[in-house]
Amino acid sequence: MQRTIVNPLYRDTVTFLETASEADHQYSLMELTLMPGGGNPPHYHTAFAEKFTAVDGTLGLQLRDRKVFLRPGEDYLVPAGTVHNFFNPGKTEIRFHVKFKPGHEGMENTLRIAYGLATDGLTDSRGLPRSILVAALILEMSNSYPTGAMTVLRPLLPFLARRARKKGIEQMLINKYCK
Repeated sequence: MQRTIVNPLYRDTVTFLETASEADHQYSLMELTLMPGGGNPPHYHTAFAEKFTAVDGTLGLQLRDRKVFLRPGEDYLVPAGTVHNFFNPGKTEIRFHVKFKPGHEGMENTLRIAYGLATDGLTDSRGLPRSILVAALILEMSNSYPTGAMTVLRPLLPFLARRARKKGIEQMLINKYCK
């Protein structure tokens, strides 16, 4: 299994420092690099908290209606259920750590799958899977819930994810990108 994955759309990387299985499911620890202007959309998780620690450069966090900027060595804990996203507000690549507590293999697998799909050209320009079944499946796997206009899809996600599993899509994605 690859320790470092690259998203060719954003030219960012994730390095798995300690996976949930290696940390007895107490946590998952990753190091990310993020290009200028890069980031992810607002979302929240109910199964784990996220601790962000800036390593090199300034890391931006959007927390509902408030922004937090972390300098190297500073960290911030985002409790489960809190809408958030991260971004690079600067003009150079940044590096930071993200720790999920407790560990979350589904989120680890989702990152591997999403980066693999982007590498294989199976996403749109924003990195979203072209298949709604795949999108629903990885949102459920990662315990990630979108906000804003995407919330209208939330009631459909469990149904679509079940359908994807019945079609064998989950196992195919895990076999291709997570082993």
